[in-house]
Amino acid sequence: MSLSPQTWYQQQSAKLAYRRGLAYARQTSYPLAIAALTQALEQGYPHPPKALVMRGISRTHLKDTAGATADFEAVIQAAASSSKCQHEAAQAHYHRGLLRQQSGNEAGALADWSAAIALSPHYPEPHYQRSLVHLSQGCHSQAIADLDATLKANPTMTTAYLQRGNLRYQLGDIPGAVTDWELAVCNDFTLEEAKQNLKNVQKAARDAKLSALLKAPIAAKGLTVQVHRNGSQLDIHIHRQLGTGVNYYTLPDLIREHLVPLHLAEVKRFQLIGHLAEVNRPEWSQSYDLYKGQPCPPSNWQTAFSALLLFPPFGIPAFIQAAQVKRLHERGQYIESLRASKAVKGLCVAGSVTLGFFTLLPLGYAAYDSMKETPTFKLIEQLDDSPHRPYHEIWRSQSKL
Repeated sequence: MSLSPQTWYQQQSAKLAYRRGLAYARQTSYPLAIAALTQALEQGYPHPPKALVMRGISRTHLKDTAGATADFEAVIQAAASSSKCQHEAAQAHYHRGLLRQQSGNEAGALADWSAAIALSPHYPEPHYQRSLVHLSQGCHSQAIADLDATLKANPTMTTAYLQRGNLRYQLGDIPGAVTDWELAVCNDFTLEEAKQNLKNVQKAARDAKLSALLKAPIAAKGLTVQVHRNGSQLDIHIHRQLGTGVNYYTLPDLIREHLVPLHLAEVKRFQLIGHLAEVNRPEWSQSYDLYKGQPCPPSNWQTAFSALLLFPPFGIPAFIQAAQVKRLHERGQYIESLRASKAVKGLCVAGSVTLGFFTLLPLGYAAYDSMKETPTFKLIEQLDDSPHRPYHEIWRSQSKL
């Protein structure tokens, strides 16, 4: 059935007003968006539920709860008698659920989000909002299921990865939590909470490794130990039961014996804190230099001199590093001194490899050239021996060979 020119023009005007309303909404000019969407509805926009949902969202931003609720309910009622606006009805349920949650009606919000999911199962936002309610109620299995559905519908929703990672960590699934937090950071590198959670897990893993390293030697003395890294210092907590003796003057040497070979980067000191069971106050707290008494690493002057002879571009830095070894050790920078000592050897090896490469390269080419029927060097000699013969004739004769 063809439309009259007047009806066609009115519909086009309504569509234009609708698109103008969407543009205003994207620009957060919500009063103008509401006016344009109202005009679209008054002029007979062909799909009223779309305009009503957008107008309701705009009214929500302006805190017009009553007007927004009226728009959403109009869409829900229209969907009850028509199957052509199921997605708009799901949107209306979702946004009305948000309004109900803000007013404290959590049960009504859950009902709306469940209705939105029933109308549009792949709509991620209702799943996510419902998962947050389940989390607050301690319903972990339901929360996990909703978060899984959220991420299946929208694999880039960073907050869903963050929440699922937090819940997995709470349930003891550390690898799963780490995976979710890493995915959250990959999708949004500014998500500081996820980055901090990853740092905390890495720190806990390092602390557990150090605690396990000291567990056996400390347990031999009837004690237990916990290690926590605090910046450039390790806090080592020693626990003993009443009646178990401990010598806090010899423990630092036992700790150094097991920690120094690790060459822990940026760790300079450790705080030894002793605890007696059922006593709140520590019975011992003393700070120690982790690398106290460690011998100075070798300067490797002979190695540096060899590097200078083999390949001076590497030998000069080797001499500089050798000169730094003793100086750094005297300053108490044992790790830096050890690194300088190792750098001298590394530069010497690098110089030897580089020299060998430049030496073998021409020899390898000469060997390759000798396997040819007419080596390059022989051809050059023939050219030198025939100064009066044209070059192109010599080359042609060689080609025939």
